[in-house]
Amino acid sequence: MLRIDARVITSDSDEFMEAIEPLLPTAYRLAYALVHRREEIDDILQEATVKAWRHRTQIRQNDQLRPWFLAIVANQCRQAVRTRWWSVLKRPDMTTSTTEGWNDPASSDLDGLRKSLLKLSHRDRVVLVLRYYMDLSFEEIGTTLGVSPEAARVRNHRALARLRPILDAVEEHSHE
Repeated sequence: MLRIDARVITSDSDEFMEAIEPLLPTAYRLAYALVHRREEIDDILQEATVKAWRHRTQIRQNDQLRPWFLAIVANQCRQAVRTRWWSVLKRPDMTTSTTEGWNDPASSDLDGLRKSLLKLSHRDRVVLVLRYYMDLSFEEIGTTLGVSPEAARVRNHRALARLRPILDAVEEHSHE
């Protein structure tokens, strides 16, 4: 794990970006999983990086850089979704199937999963994305969300419990 050292905390922007740069592909995947709009992701990552730079002195030496930065990215995604004047749930690109892959069961399953995830609260969606899309451990999820690993495990369990009936309803609706 890359830990924050005093050099990064007190560094100039070049050193800070050298430390953050390896995390950007992971941050991009997280932002895409939460926002689903490629055209917004660059702005989200840029704003998250600026916020991380501004608040770099507030973190403690030896903290893990990855969960700290991913928490900033997740919060920036939530802010981006919140400030949009249209609802993420009503976006045509996420709520309607395209004719491409229409008969492909994997494509319709993925579509159903996306629709179901969008019906969850941001809090539930974040924990599931961090766990199953980003493949983070409960310890990393806990650090990212500012909770204990046990609380991260409980949040994951509860989010899955909330997701199951939504998935069932989407599946039933698709068979009608």
